[in-house]
Amino acid sequence: MFEECIRCREAPAVGEDGYCGHCHWAVRAEIEHGFYQLREYLSSWARFSDWCQSHGLTTAA
Repeated sequence: MFEECIRCREAPAVGEDGYCGHCHWAVRAEIEHGFYQLREYLSSWARFSDWCQSHGLTTAA
């Protein structure tokens, strides 16, 4: 389907997604890092919400 990598345009695409071998793993690492950051962000909001609730406060919606 793809002849060259859709990310770097320097190597042949090897998978259905259109990435070369290197870019496949680089994109996967970026996605995992993004999910980690999202989990940390949501966890922080949950802790803040718990703190507010324990102090009789409400979080702004």
